Amino acid sequence: MKFLQSLQKMPYLRLFIVTIVLTVAAGWILTDFLGRVAEKEFKDKAERDANLISFFLHDKLNEVSSAAKSLGPAEAIVAALSTGSATDLERANKLLDRIKNNFEMSHSFLMERSGLTVASSNRNEKNGFVGKSFAGRPYFTGAVAGRLTTYFALGRITHERGYFASVPVIDSAGATSGVVVVKRNITPVEEFFKKYPHVYLVSPDGIIFISSRKEFLFRSLWPIDQKIHTELVASGQFGKISFDPLLAAEPRTGKFVRFENEDHYVLRLPFGSDGWTLVLLDDPRSVSDYRLFGIILAVVFVILLLLFFNVLLYKDKSLQATRNLLKSRDDWKLTFDTVPDLIAIIGADYRITSMNRAMALRLGISQEAAVGRHCYELMHSSQEPPSSCPHQRMLESGRAESGCQFEKNLNGDFTVTAAPILAEDGKIESSVHVMHDVSELKRMELSLKEYTQRLEFVLEGSNDATWEWDLITNQGILNTRYYEMIEYSPGEVDSTFEFFLQTIHPDDVADVQRRVKENLEGTTAEYQAHYRMVTKSGKIKDVMGRGKIVRHDEDGKPLIMAGVITDVSEMKRLGAEVNRINNLESIGLLAGGLAHDFNNVLNIIYGNVTFVKMLAEGNPAFVEPLTDAEEACERAKQLGLRLQAFSQGGTPFREPIALPALIEDAAGVLFKGSHVSYSLSAADDLLPLEADPRQIRQLFENLLTNAKDAMPDGGTVRIDIENCEVDGNKGLSLRSGHYVRITIQDDGSGIPEANLPKIFDPYFSTKDTYSQRGMGLGLSICHAIMKRHNGHISVESTVGTGTRVTLYLPVSVGDSECTPGGNL
Repeated sequence: MKFLQSLQKMPYLRLFIVTIVLTVAAGWILTDFLGRVAEKEFKDKAERDANLISFFLHDKLNEVSSAAKSLGPAEAIVAALSTGSATDLERANKLLDRIKNNFEMSHSFLMERSGLTVASSNRNEKNGFVGKSFAGRPYFTGAVAGRLTTYFALGRITHERGYFASVPVIDSAGATSGVVVVKRNITPVEEFFKKYPHVYLVSPDGIIFISSRKEFLFRSLWPIDQKIHTELVASGQFGKISFDPLLAAEPRTGKFVRFENEDHYVLRLPFGSDGWTLVLLDDPRSVSDYRLFGIILAVVFVILLLLFFNVLLYKDKSLQATRNLLKSRDDWKLTFDTVPDLIAIIGADYRITSMNRAMALRLGISQEAAVGRHCYELMHSSQEPPSSCPHQRMLESGRAESGCQFEKNLNGDFTVTAAPILAEDGKIESSVHVMHDVSELKRMELSLKEYTQRLEFVLEGSNDATWEWDLITNQGILNTRYYEMIEYSPGEVDSTFEFFLQTIHPDDVADVQRRVKENLEGTTAEYQAHYRMVTKSGKIKDVMGRGKIVRHDEDGKPLIMAGVITDVSEMKRLGAEVNRINNLESIGLLAGGLAHDFNNVLNIIYGNVTFVKMLAEGNPAFVEPLTDAEEACERAKQLGLRLQAFSQGGTPFREPIALPALIEDAAGVLFKGSHVSYSLSAADDLLPLEADPRQIRQLFENLLTNAKDAMPDGGTVRIDIENCEVDGNKGLSLRSGHYVRITIQDDGSGIPEANLPKIFDPYFSTKDTYSQRGMGLGLSICHAIMKRHNGHISVESTVGTGTRVTLYLPVSVGDSECTPGGNL
């Protein structure tokens, strides 16, 4: 009985085996077909992209050749070379200017037959071409030979990539009298390349000149012979070249190459007649996706066949199988309605046959009500399909079409794909219309752009220098503030780590290198260093550098380091100023007490010395030492008076003063009978001042005495008095407002740089001889007086040249009549 049942089942088994074989074969064929269709579509798209880029590049660069051709026979150009007169050269310059501006060129210039430039559109610029020779450049030699010559190269003077077009200038006798050249900067053209992942304009030897990726510029695309290495470097056509090839061998169009660990399809189009080529590398991943889709379809169909065979073999379980099949259908319907993408099945007549729930909800219509409606009526509210309709393009091309567009009725941005569904006769009967909402991605992209702009504004407003260091290429990216701090322009330097070290004071280099190394090795979380920056002019700035590793490779190796540099020179100067004021106040309190006790003791000594001298009158052996003792007591008395003046920290007694008359009087007394002369220059409209005349006179007596002592062999002291306005944010420790500025300049020996930070310290003096030995309080008292008057004093000095003292006194409100002493 079981045997008979097995025989009855055998025909179904044989049918199942045959069906499985046919299904696998059909799946194989379908997968191969989808793969070939996808591959053809992929290659067609790559070819279209390459042709579009080539057409764009030809269009932009043919303008350069056309401009050069229009200049060659121009009467002003020919006349400029024939006569060489200033008038004809000026006409030629104006014509070159018009060509440059009207055709948006970088430069246009005219050369004699010797290669010397006689006219140029950049003649008024710092690096103008006039007077420079380009006789060795190929665009000159080619044009002199009598032909239109085009040439890609990096400008030797401008350091900008450009496309050059040159033509010979023929004189009236038919001879070549010179060459006219037009150049267009490549950088704006390159922006179009960046729309594509991998597009390169490559020289005949394989050097990348235009790239969709900046890091590949002037790098060899394929391996280059050593001899060609030498020739390329010697020619200077491309500047600094990296001969590390991106590909293992020279690519051929229509082939696949291994690039960045992935296979890429190569399309290589010739550009011009001198061996340049346009190379496009495209990722064929979409082809694999289509083949995978065919395999999935075949697997699904096999599964359905298994279910069907199960029904035939087990009729008693057919009801359950039917239920399972219905459940599968329901699951498919549930999946169809659950998918967040908007999906519709659209017939060849543009009528909707089905629609998932997501699309129905987005359109505000039920799924049933949408069936039979034209898709363009529901989606676009129009009476005909729009020109960008993927379904229409699919019907025309016979293959899947896609696009990205904003749908007003659906209120969002979508990527739309229309894939054909074929009838038994091979004709398209409908399409699967899938719309993926990318509105959020668009918003994120816009938000990221806005965030980037805000970040740039914040960095610019912080006044910090920013840097980014590529550890692989050893190249840095520096912001404008960085170049301002080191006093270089971007074109002057190569922003490498070695250049960074050159801007550091030699005594600080080792410490900075150590801190950078510790951060790179992971010893510290971030790099931080205080050091002295050396600018182009030799100026020293105190700065604080901070940074950290911001990108690693898969193995954890650092790739990019970034950070900021803050100029803390002013902060350090203000800190020193605060410390000096605090020290002066503390020392002043101590000096006041000492001066009082010192004077009491000194009066006793001085009185006894005088008394003994009176008793010893007529005895030189006693009188002379006692006279010296009296003089020493007198100097000690003066020291006590200065200590008392230094310790007086009260508010000055302010009254209107005539500053020029006060200084004139003090200078006249001090310099009388000496070898030192002086000159005083005061503005006629000096703003009024209110100050303590006694303290101000003492201030200038101290400063003028220092100037006199600095010139023992004679000299001139120049005194200038003028009005000025101070911005409190510009570095001076003063409030914003109007001030009177006094400058005292002498021709003395000057103060060594190492002593300048200490000149305002109490008891510091540079007067070494006994006759000039100071007590070190003069400038300390000057500093204290200026602070009490809310003013400012600064000293600049150069050894062997002299010293300049600059003072700022705040003006008063109102006009008053003044006397030299300050009394009304």
